[in-house]
Amino acid sequence: MVAAALRLFLKSQGGGEEKVYDIEAPSVVVGRDPEAGIAVDDRTLSRRHCRIYLGQDGWRLTDLGSRNGTFLNGRLILDELLEGGDRIEIGETHMAVFLPGDDERGGHREALEAIVEESSSHRRHADARREIRALTRLMELNEKINALKDEDQLLAGVLDAAIELTDASRGFLLLKQADHFVVRRARLPHRRDLDDAEASLSVSVATRVIQEGRSILAENALADERFDGLASIANLQLRSLLCVPMRSLGEVLGALYLDNPHERGTFDGWDVRVLESFAVLASIAIRNARQRKEMAVRRREAVRQARRIERLNDRLKKALRIRTNALRRAREELAKQADELGLKYTYDQIVGRSPAMAQVLRLADRITDLKIPVLIVGESGTGKELLARAIHFNGPRRRHRLVGENCAAIPENLMESEFQGYERGAFTGANRDHAGLFEQAHQGTLFLDEVGEMSPDLQKKFLRVLEEGEVRRLGGKAPIPVDFRLVSATNRDLGALLASGGFREDLYYRIAGVVIELPPLREHSEDVAPLVAHFLRELGESARGLRIEPTALDLLVAYEWPGNVRELRNEVQRLVALQVGGDVRPEHLSPRILAYRPPDTSRAPPCGLRGLVEDLERRVIRASLLRHGWNKSRSAAELGLSRLGLRKKLERWGLDAEQPAKPGRGSGSGS
Repeated sequence: MVAAALRLFLKSQGGGEEKVYDIEAPSVVVGRDPEAGIAVDDRTLSRRHCRIYLGQDGWRLTDLGSRNGTFLNGRLILDELLEGGDRIEIGETHMAVFLPGDDERGGHREALEAIVEESSSHRRHADARREIRALTRLMELNEKINALKDEDQLLAGVLDAAIELTDASRGFLLLKQADHFVVRRARLPHRRDLDDAEASLSVSVATRVIQEGRSILAENALADERFDGLASIANLQLRSLLCVPMRSLGEVLGALYLDNPHERGTFDGWDVRVLESFAVLASIAIRNARQRKEMAVRRREAVRQARRIERLNDRLKKALRIRTNALRRAREELAKQADELGLKYTYDQIVGRSPAMAQVLRLADRITDLKIPVLIVGESGTGKELLARAIHFNGPRRRHRLVGENCAAIPENLMESEFQGYERGAFTGANRDHAGLFEQAHQGTLFLDEVGEMSPDLQKKFLRVLEEGEVRRLGGKAPIPVDFRLVSATNRDLGALLASGGFREDLYYRIAGVVIELPPLREHSEDVAPLVAHFLRELGESARGLRIEPTALDLLVAYEWPGNVRELRNEVQRLVALQVGGDVRPEHLSPRILAYRPPDTSRAPPCGLRGLVEDLERRVIRASLLRHGWNKSRSAAELGLSRLGLRKKLERWGLDAEQPAKPGRGSGSGS
């Protein structure tokens, strides 16, 4: 079927010249696009607003998804058949339709005037319908962009929707990153990416919108006074421009920047309102996407940490099983040793089961359950405090306190207040009541180290407490009953002190119910190797892999150890701290150990009283020199000799030859 040509009479609501179009082509597009068949300079139109085409039943009008809709005789239509005299309204443009054969005789003017007269009513209805369409479209777009989980896809979707809503020719989405904003997406219509985004927009305009938080609309940016002096506007030759901030929870996340470099008046106030509403929805979607991403990262981190904790737990369980098994074996070994030695208790903190130590432990085992006071004597560093703790924690008072004090560490003028306690106001500085050591040890054990350092006055008061079983605080009137087990220790010769009057005889018999003498390490050197192994285990990870070579261990066993177990512990700690490697060789040991020469046992033992005395004198002098690092002045003072007298004895006994060589200039001692 061949239909006759269609004639359109066109006029804008704002006035202007009336135009006439004779349509003979089978299809023609009407819109703001300069390439359209009927190009109309009306900013309220879409670029491709509607189409008039020849169908099988005649000329028809169809809407092309325009922003403001297409109206035929006052009705919003999608696709309708045209008849002569029909009135078409698109945006602010009105058209009258006449077919050949219709008697115009000015009818088109009447039709156009009727359209103009009704335009106000139609405009109100059109605006309402436009808002409804926009709201519907916003809801559709919001649902669509919220369905996008990936942030990059979401940003592209947001920008595509903004271009579609405003019929823009280009779009840019800027987001905050650290302390500045960057272009995250740049798009063209029909979901196409725009290359060289940074050079295609006015950064100054976008920055102003973001900083001020207010939208900017320009019908012709080149002629807009607000942009005078902006080189980017002139360089890009920008016309239509619309930029709105993206806000969420009171914070500006970025901006939506849309423009049309070639046409003026592309955007109007309605576009601003719609795009601002859309920007709010888009900001919420972006923030939600970021929160989802952050939560996903946290979940992954939580899973990673949970797996790490699980691995650590497995390692801890394994280590615990190993340690538990080792502890069980150690206890079994101790129990076995206790059975072999005939002991009732285990002494796991006391390493060494040599005959000398076995004798000490058997004696301690017999008196542990008794209330009798114990005096432990022995050289410094032999483990007197360890034995005192074993007696307490194996005994019947183990559920109560073990109170320990070194008598040599308390100033003499404070001894009485520390032992007896004091009442508030008893002396200057006594701002509260203070229980003394006797009270603190009530029902438990009082361990006094270096008991030989007590002053005579304190010895008298101490004796009275032991005899009466009660103590009176300084500044107090009422006696306080006390019940404790006394364990004392000293490295001094209390017999010599008794003879010189430096220690009360009656107090001695009060504290020395049972005397336990701890042998020096040189008298049970077979315990050196177990002690070294014990100290390495105590040091844990730092000593892992450290091994004492047999030759080095022989030197350790042969050394006299004037500082006893404490000195041996310090030597092991030194080797670990120096990180000598996996194997400890003789050259790694301290110089004093390397320089030590054991006494010549090939000589016949001394005969007679004089020989025994001389041998004892030589051994005592040698032990004193070892204790003081061969410092002759200190040894002479300790032995009660002059330095000259000590030198003569050294020459007499040949001890000068045993003195270790002093390190040369620039070399270290290594200890």
